[in-house]
Amino acid sequence: MLGDKIFEILREFTDRIYGNPGTTELSFIKKIPPDFKYYLALQDGIAVGMAEGYHLGSEKLAVVNLHAAPGLSNALGFLYTAYMDRIPMVIIGGQQTSSHLSDEPRLYGDLTTISKPVVKASFEARNADEGVKFLIRAIKTSLTPPYGPTFLSIPEDLEDKEVNITAKNFMHKVELCCREDEVKEVMDEINSFDKIAIVAGYEIDVFNAHDEMREFVEKINSPVFAEPFASRTPFETPHKLFAGDLPRRSSEINKVLEDFPAVLIIGGSVNNVLFPDEEVLKGKEVIEVTYDWIEASRRPWKTLVCNPRDFLKLAIKYAKPHAFSPVKVSPPRNQKVEEIMKLLYPRLGNYAIFDEAPSYREIIRSIVGYKRRLFFANRAGFIGWAIPASFGYSSAGGKALAIVGDGSFNYSFQALWSATKYGGIMKVLVINNQGYNSLKGWGNTNAEILSPITSPWKLASSYGFEGKEFDDYKKGIEWLMEGNTQKLAELKV
Repeated sequence: MLGDKIFEILREFTDRIYGNPGTTELSFIKKIPPDFKYYLALQDGIAVGMAEGYHLGSEKLAVVNLHAAPGLSNALGFLYTAYMDRIPMVIIGGQQTSSHLSDEPRLYGDLTTISKPVVKASFEARNADEGVKFLIRAIKTSLTPPYGPTFLSIPEDLEDKEVNITAKNFMHKVELCCREDEVKEVMDEINSFDKIAIVAGYEIDVFNAHDEMREFVEKINSPVFAEPFASRTPFETPHKLFAGDLPRRSSEINKVLEDFPAVLIIGGSVNNVLFPDEEVLKGKEVIEVTYDWIEASRRPWKTLVCNPRDFLKLAIKYAKPHAFSPVKVSPPRNQKVEEIMKLLYPRLGNYAIFDEAPSYREIIRSIVGYKRRLFFANRAGFIGWAIPASFGYSSAGGKALAIVGDGSFNYSFQALWSATKYGGIMKVLVINNQGYNSLKGWGNTNAEILSPITSPWKLASSYGFEGKEFDDYKKGIEWLMEGNTQKLAELKV
């Protein structure tokens, strides 16, 4: 049966699915093997966020089950985020009965068209054999750089149909090695400048190139900046050559880098800014190294598409010291948030941080710093991602701490029900500024509609996730980080 074959194939990549099933998925979930895990989410999009967190904690393929047209539509924001984050993920959506699709019954939708803008590829099986072929294709496409989600629609009646093809164990390997002569060409140009700036991005963490990055930066003796809105650790801190996170405005990035005639971007992007108020890096010599050919194709400057870790291993050989230009990006100030982060920092240990407090992004990062594979955000600007993703990470065996604002919390607190049901070491720190403080600041307004007052700790408690509100920051952080039990601490600022 197709349903049995699906799990036989998926077993080669994972032992779990995150989903929110409906009637068109009943035939699918009946085929789940006893040793396969199905993590239930109370909302479709949250299942996608949980699956992304699972991948971040395990490096395995994420698999999601969504419910027909309503469920897929409900999850589009999270799918867009997974696409922007370049997460290897396969989404299996239930479709109405194959023999009646032309009648467009309830729950029917053109699922491949609905999903197309937010996935790498989308498919719909018309028979059981196609279900197998398209699943293999979806997996291979997802695991081919640049990574990303793919979607497969399977009509509910096909799960019980016989499969007439044999799908043996398949291998799919993609190598993105750099050619040494091309790396040398890049380094010859870099070495021709008296001083350069280096911008490091999330791909450094994806490929675990931190040791190579540190050795390269130290040999070339140049400041390294984190790309704007870095979604993963771009450079381990503290380090004397780390110059901070690039600002949210392109004009401010240009100001920070104005004294550098050349910029080398490794594994990231300087264009992921919130305010593109002028052309970024105009008039500078720019070289970008990325594994992502889509990112490279968008840029007017020189690009080299290959594995950034492989590039760094080769580039170290040709790197020469440059004149060091001391520069540091200063984050905005907030005394209360700084106090909270300074109390938190010595208690972090090996907790992975999931950052979604937009008003205080730079402050948080400047104090807690970047650790390899222990700092995560999202590249889409999506709100509501951190709590589901932190649970997904903890479900993979890691220890997760979501740092969110009250606005962020209210998008996806339903994920705390899943956390309570399935367990895992997960903490949530809510920095409650009683509204959308980030919008108030950027818009220079205190409009009443930007000040929704809520009590996140009460909502957490309603799902059985222990929550408390604290006026004393020290007591709140101590209580939150004590032990391995699931807790939420709400601190008002």
